Amino acid sequence: MTNEIRLSSEQSNAVDMCCDRSNVIACVTGGAGVGKTLVLGTIYKQLRADKLSVALCAPTGRAAKRIQELTGIAAKTIHRLLEFPMPDDDQDLDADPNLPRRNKDNPFDQKVIVVDEASMVSPQLFRFIMDALPKGGMVRFIGDNNQLPPVEEGKPPFITMLKEQPSIELTYNYRSGNVIIENAQRILRGMIPLRRPEFEIIYTDNPIKTLIEFVTKEFTEENHQVIMPTRKGRAGTMRVNPSIQMRFNSRGPMLRLDRFSKEETPLAVRAKDKFIWVKNDYKLDLFNGELGFIDWVDPDAGELGVVTGGRNVIIPPRIKTYNAYAGHIVNYDPRKQLELGYAVTTHKAQGSEFETIIYCMDRAQTWLLNKRNFYTAVTRAKSQVVLISDRRAMGLSMKPYVV
Repeated sequence: MTNEIRLSSEQSNAVDMCCDRSNVIACVTGGAGVGKTLVLGTIYKQLRADKLSVALCAPTGRAAKRIQELTGIAAKTIHRLLEFPMPDDDQDLDADPNLPRRNKDNPFDQKVIVVDEASMVSPQLFRFIMDALPKGGMVRFIGDNNQLPPVEEGKPPFITMLKEQPSIELTYNYRSGNVIIENAQRILRGMIPLRRPEFEIIYTDNPIKTLIEFVTKEFTEENHQVIMPTRKGRAGTMRVNPSIQMRFNSRGPMLRLDRFSKEETPLAVRAKDKFIWVKNDYKLDLFNGELGFIDWVDPDAGELGVVTGGRNVIIPPRIKTYNAYAGHIVNYDPRKQLELGYAVTTHKAQGSEFETIIYCMDRAQTWLLNKRNFYTAVTRAKSQVVLISDRRAMGLSMKPYVV
């Protein structure tokens, strides 16, 4: 095929494979810096030139926004493409909010679906996509097989497809001078990263204490993020977030939010707090992993307003909805799905990109320290990585991840 952009032979092969109409499914994988986004954009343009309708999507809002910024091509979340019922819908009020409108009986309008960040696609989401393909439809999955798989039970679809479907791995690193990518490749080879100006390493016997002392106010902003392997325990985000909150946002009206577990202390939040949404909520149009800021809180009414992805959303203390599994109307507290987001887990950061990240590892997190977690975390950074760790945790993070 001809193209104005000069592609390598493996990139051209990946584009040709994805434009081959005989392949219902095709996959492209590769690590950071190998040109996956260039290939994705070229695939889209070639398919459009072949008079095919194409939809570009990603698992999270941040990932979809990032693709759009890099390629100039409109992208949606997979959930929006599947048309899960949304809170502003004026039809199908009795529709199950947990099931998409696009399915075997109402397939996608587009002939080709291109899915970025495919390593994040869960078994259930994969099945929804495949069920909604029109007759003669095709789907293209593009992602990094070195990143963490989805947390949902079942075999990771992307890893399975790379073994069973037409696939190509991009291997040549076009950002060979990029210290973050070079260190990411070292991590995959089981080698400790090298200290560089763009990749600071701080060894300490108490990583959590050091992190809380080291973190600056810029990490309360959108483009800077603290990442940790786990949520719970003495070395998890649940412990770190309130400490960062107290350093930078300790004044003003406060709203206490109940947690899913009665054993957990209610979460205290204020306006200007950084937050992360931790479950898909189709009634509010908020999805797992969305980051943003609390705009205001009303302690008397129990409401709060948040800003995420350029949208303003009001979160009430109760929502009434129909639960198809229970077979009746249920009431739930959507505020339980909000957590502080100054520090997030590697899984929650996946699909996002930040100017600077601090990655904090502690030997207490033994079961979560591995190359795949480490690699996924550091490749979230565009410009700067600060690694805070004890030496035992660093050694443990060189071990393989068992899928």
